[in-house]
Amino acid sequence: MPIKDFEGRGRIPRLGKIRLGEKVKGSKSEYPKATDYFVCPIEVRAVYGDKPKTLQIAFHSDNLEEVFPQYYKRYGKSTGLVCKGDGVVANCINPDTGEFEEIECLGRDCDYYKKDKCKAIGNLYFMIRGVKRFGVYQLDTSSYNSILNINGGIEYAKKLTNGRLATLPFILEVRPQEVNPEGKKKTVYVLHLEADIPKMMKALDSKPQDILSLDSPDKPEVVDIEEDLHENSLIESMPVTIDELKDMWTK
Repeated sequence: MPIKDFEGRGRIPRLGKIRLGEKVKGSKSEYPKATDYFVCPIEVRAVYGDKPKTLQIAFHSDNLEEVFPQYYKRYGKSTGLVCKGDGVVANCINPDTGEFEEIECLGRDCDYYKKDKCKAIGNLYFMIRGVKRFGVYQLDTSSYNSILNINGGIEYAKKLTNGRLATLPFILEVRPQEVNPEGKKKTVYVLHLEADIPKMMKALDSKPQDILSLDSPDKPEVVDIEEDLHENSLIESMPVTIDELKDMWTK
């Protein structure tokens, strides 16, 4: 029997990171290099191959804040997160007191953003279909185009499903996209999220039921500064049938 204060407060396991780059050795030190495929843990590579460009995923919640929280974030060299805002309000450390205080968030008009010391960062949490582990993987992105693409995919799906996201099938993909920073054309690789319409329509025929209510995933390693798991965010009960859950891990 659980301790009363802990009862009903279990956490969804955070299984690992999915990345869009890897560290390579330079002449003096390692540096990050972007990839045109997902860099995945071994259990994911066993299902999707070593360099997958497409993953079949599902979300654990209908709440956007729990599946794709996104904020402007600024980090100190040795102090970790020092400011986090949504474009309207920010929580920023007061250097005199060392405590977080609420201030106005200027978003892309902020001097720190213009100096590339603050970035818009989205943390995508999802389950991967076919991988026989229960929990969520995390993918961080600071790409403007990737964040817009994921938001668009989620908004479109919610219109189709009357607001439902949990356990429905999506396709997450890395695609090339031409951009023109400073007037110079170049190709970058960005995220795209699409609803798997045929499977989604089939899944919507089932009657949902609440089977779990868990806290946000466990806090990650401190050294990974792009991760901020929002410990105060509670994951609500997700609508899913037993048949849907079984189907998720077997296909």
